[in-house]
Amino acid sequence: MTSLFTKFAFLMYTVCLQITIYIACGVLSTVYLLFAWYKGYFHKAKERDVPPSCLQDPALGWHRFVKLKNVKLHYVEAGNSDNPLVVMIHGAPDFWFTWRKQIPSLANNYWVVAVDLRGCGDSDTPRIRTQYTVDIIAEDIVHLIGSLGREHAHLVCAGVGGQVGWHLVQRYPDLVSKMVLVHSPHPYVIQQHIHSLWRNYLKLWYLFFLQLPLLPEYAALLNDSDLIDRILKPLIRTKAVSEQEIEAYKFTFSRREDWTGALHHLRQIKMTAGGADEGTPEVVTVPILLIMGDADPILPLDTAYRSAEYVERIRIKPVGGSGYHAHVSHAQQLNRDIDDFLTVRRRQEVAASSSSSSSSSSHDGTDSPSASFSRSVLGAGFSAVTSTYGRLSGALETTRGNVYGMVHSSLKTAEQTLQLDHLY
Repeated sequence: MTSLFTKFAFLMYTVCLQITIYIACGVLSTVYLLFAWYKGYFHKAKERDVPPSCLQDPALGWHRFVKLKNVKLHYVEAGNSDNPLVVMIHGAPDFWFTWRKQIPSLANNYWVVAVDLRGCGDSDTPRIRTQYTVDIIAEDIVHLIGSLGREHAHLVCAGVGGQVGWHLVQRYPDLVSKMVLVHSPHPYVIQQHIHSLWRNYLKLWYLFFLQLPLLPEYAALLNDSDLIDRILKPLIRTKAVSEQEIEAYKFTFSRREDWTGALHHLRQIKMTAGGADEGTPEVVTVPILLIMGDADPILPLDTAYRSAEYVERIRIKPVGGSGYHAHVSHAQQLNRDIDDFLTVRRRQEVAASSSSSSSSSSHDGTDSPSASFSRSVLGAGFSAVTSTYGRLSGALETTRGNVYGMVHSSLKTAEQTLQLDHLY
């Protein structure tokens, strides 16, 4: 009875807190927009009628359109269509161009399809926000893969697109061969984290602001789409993005209608207090590589290691910074990690071909039961050690950098020497 009363009290507390934030956001945003109109910020937008040349760079592939059940999607295709398919799903607000540094690298060995989600880029934009739920977006990806003539594909996802990827591996595990996630922990873990502390609601104030009609779209256009500069600020500070690439974003999001679909994706993020009490999710069997920033105040690195509890085989790759733009700021490093993860490595076959007379291997090149069991145990042990270390590193902020590098390097060397890195 006490537990039920506690849950009810917490629910009422969070509901009241959410209503208060809604009202505050509405009042403050209205005052701000009136002030901006008075200062003439709405009239400082630059006209953009011609797309920057980087959006039409032939090195990034060919632009295609596909008409699905009730929406037309735009995507960029690169690589040989005979190779394994890799579908790239961006976050929000964003579009296919976010993968510009991954497409040429992956196209060497894969058939790459970087899609514009509905409401983003050159894809159709349904006006009603209920047409942007994770279920519907996931169905778009399912139909897209089917229209490409494939029964399964690798997924590379970022941000909100990662939540779509989690839905796909839960609902359609046979459709996804492997999945790479950029700063997108398990949805169940995110919900638990949000509802664990009341101040986490305050950190997500912008999600409450986005629930308001029209005001967020107009606010995004202020001062020549200054919101784009603020979103890309970490990349601008480190010079990881060029002026032309910034113009590509401002061209794509130059109209109020361009923001509507992108913001509808964010408006679907659950903020209700009951989101974390919907039951423990089933364990994901699809192999996952989770690339996670180590300095994000909203989604800390610990949420990545907690996500490992719901995945059978997962690799976690911490990177410096917030992590949302890791595929741009750490492009070369991540391209190597992604290629290494997606490439099928048959170490047992190599060992069998070099020592075919060995009695510890079977005729088809697989390990004997005892060897396979031993390596599985060792692999799981190394996975547990890596996960445990990651949790400790989140608490030891001051010594994380150098110490983590040495320990992680030692673990990877041991994994490769014992041929364990492909087991988890």
